[in-house]
Amino acid sequence: MTPLSNIRWTRSGLGALAAVVGVSAAILGGAPGPVLAGPGLASDWVDGHASRVRMVAGRGLAQGAEAPKIVAGVQIELQPGWKTYWRNPGEAGGVPPYFDWSKSSNVADAKVVYPAPKRLADASGDSIGYKDSVVLPVVITPRDEGRPLHLKLDFAFGVCREICIPAEASLSLVVPQGVSLPMPRPLTEALDHAPRHAAARRSGDPELISHEAVLNGKEPRIVLDLKFPGGADQGDVFAEAPDGIYLPMAKRVAGPDGDSSRFVIDLRDSFELEDLKGRTITLTLVGAEGQSERKLPID
Repeated sequence: MTPLSNIRWTRSGLGALAAVVGVSAAILGGAPGPVLAGPGLASDWVDGHASRVRMVAGRGLAQGAEAPKIVAGVQIELQPGWKTYWRNPGEAGGVPPYFDWSKSSNVADAKVVYPAPKRLADASGDSIGYKDSVVLPVVITPRDEGRPLHLKLDFAFGVCREICIPAEASLSLVVPQGVSLPMPRPLTEALDHAPRHAAARRSGDPELISHEAVLNGKEPRIVLDLKFPGGADQGDVFAEAPDGIYLPMAKRVAGPDGDSSRFVIDLRDSFELEDLKGRTITLTLVGAEGQSERKLPID
């Protein structure tokens, strides 16, 4: 993993909880304790430019998990008019979130679960991300289930209005072993807004009805016909290709009927058409009543 110190930033972003209660040092073996903020655990807020950040944690079910897991979350609050970015910032560019857990102890794996983002349009073009606030859940797998987790995160992210400012914060939290850890409500809501795979689909989640991939000729393109429960005009789709292959953002066009929505990924300016053949792209479908994720092989 690339050390945070090796990433260049133009500016660095470096609260207080209304009420805090310390966790017994005896439970944690004398380690500095987290604070209890209602249900679950939370670190102190770290203030930055037009934003503040903290870490929250609890134990609950993540999508696809058969048993409760420790879930940490990076909670970002933004000032009005500011935004931050999804894992794919979109055509207008931006700084995707960066997580460095290398200073943690008793952590075998940390998997980020991204809540469904929105298309954000401004003078510089379309980007993908979040406004106001967002919690980015992280499913933690301990090396030893019988020991506490010492979570230390070097976190980098972008905040943007007329200008975009890379920011960073160092967050830490000790998660005790053998203690009931309810999930903080913002963390539960963030997991609920994560795109669901086909096996976990709910009735309000968007569906991929059909697709066509044309990778030759004068108008190479990928055409997607989608169904968005709760309003076809309110849905959106974000496409990602593997291995850093660039995909333009999908654009809504006139569809074949009123029950579905059609989006086109225009590949005329792409220099990587041959690289797309035989690959599988990821579609994140975001509707008024739900969100889903689909894998789409490109033949």
